[in-house]
Amino acid sequence: LSKRKLKRVLGYLLDESEFLGPHGIRSLSRYHLDHPFVFHVGGQEYKVQYLPAESNTGMFGGNSNWRGPVWMPVNALIVRALVNLYGFYGDDFKVECPTGSGQAMTLFEVAQEIVRRLTGTFLRDANGRRPVYGGAAKFQGDPHWRDLILFYEYFHGDNGAGLGASHQTGWTGLVAPLMDLFARADATTLLEAEIGSNLAKAIREQVGGEGAGAA
Repeated sequence: LSKRKLKRVLGYLLDESEFLGPHGIRSLSRYHLDHPFVFHVGGQEYKVQYLPAESNTGMFGGNSNWRGPVWMPVNALIVRALVNLYGFYGDDFKVECPTGSGQAMTLFEVAQEIVRRLTGTFLRDANGRRPVYGGAAKFQGDPHWRDLILFYEYFHGDNGAGLGASHQTGWTGLVAPLMDLFARADATTLLEAEIGSNLAKAIREQVGGEGAGAA
């Protein structure tokens, strides 16, 4: 994307009234909560509306919903794209994040902010509650359960509560390498070397342990 097009795309993506939720990028803009897309075919009305949690239809078994919740693999792809684009545009290119806040960020900082929101899903808030567990009292307060983190299939688009399958480590586990990557690499490091090399090094270290990247 050119700078002009990228700013237009990110203007929507980083808008908290649209795609940017408190716990990551939503799969459908929150704009469609009050402005659903409606069309008519064969005398029937069909509607696509923002749904932050479970689907309101029996489509795909009734529990699979791409109309609002946060999905970890999509967020991971967006973060990777932002890091790649940062390697090209560097520190001189900044966008507003969140949109309308007046706060300018580099694409690296935007990627960090998205990961911060994703990881906040699993961490205790100021009240000692983990958003991932929503209203599940057993998981929130029981000392035998409260620290056993579950990797749900997807997450409520507004409050981060876990939804769908509760052991979806196959893709929600992506939050771990995202956290690890930003703990190991800073913006300067990524600009001074090939991003692909840095990611490869981080992966080797993750698999082989600290310092394995030098082997």
